[in-house]
Amino acid sequence: MIYIYLLSIAALFPIIAYLLSQKTINKGYIFGFSIIVIMFCILIFVGKFSFLGSLKEQEINIQIKSSISKDEAIPSNTIAEFEKHIEESLKYEWMRAYINQAILSKKLNTAEYLISYSEKYFKSPDEKFIFYSLYTKLRDSKFPAFAASNFLLKLEPISDCREFSGQIELFIMNGPNLPIAKKNFENVSQVSLSNIDSSIPGFDLASVYLNRETTELKVALRCLNSSLNLEYETSILFDQNSSSNTYKIGSNQWLKKEQ
Repeated sequence: MIYIYLLSIAALFPIIAYLLSQKTINKGYIFGFSIIVIMFCILIFVGKFSFLGSLKEQEINIQIKSSISKDEAIPSNTIAEFEKHIEESLKYEWMRAYINQAILSKKLNTAEYLISYSEKYFKSPDEKFIFYSLYTKLRDSKFPAFAASNFLLKLEPISDCREFSGQIELFIMNGPNLPIAKKNFENVSQVSLSNIDSSIPGFDLASVYLNRETTELKVALRCLNSSLNLEYETSILFDQNSSSNTYKIGSNQWLKKEQ
């Protein structure tokens, strides 16, 4: 960038020489106009709205879109140019757009590369939520059969707890204390959980099925027509070849506690 300034200074020399000539008239106008032209050129080439900068950004954009169309990883030299020339505040928006484009056009190899590379740009809680949503879209595109993963819990009727409010939670065994699925329910014999019942996109039933995770099931009932609270906990290893699993709790399997 400094060479632009050096060239600008060099360009002033013939102008100054011309102005120093005794025959030159309207020296003030000539000098002022020359300064304006040179400053304009500097701004165009190295300022915020740099023409060269815009061309470089277009070149990077074309290179990345070309890689997306070929469904290949972005070349290291293109990534280096991206890091060097794209403003830090814009990198998140650019990467988000590229990932969306790659997923929508079914260029999943490029999308997977972009997801793994660009996580560092998604910093705020809202941005991280968007990142996990993009990851989920990619996963569902790669494994469409698991995009509608579900778990069905069946409850046998309980004679002394006909009316109740309940809660079901699923956790990854030895994993974070955050349910992969959670739902409240009332007076039903079946409770269905799906990917949308997770608190974080991508940390859901599909991830459990695909990663062959052992799951902890926790169910609690508060009986409304008696003074009982019922609890049930168990570990389940799901059928990982299926995106739909079912589990049944018998009426005599509950741990009973007084309210």
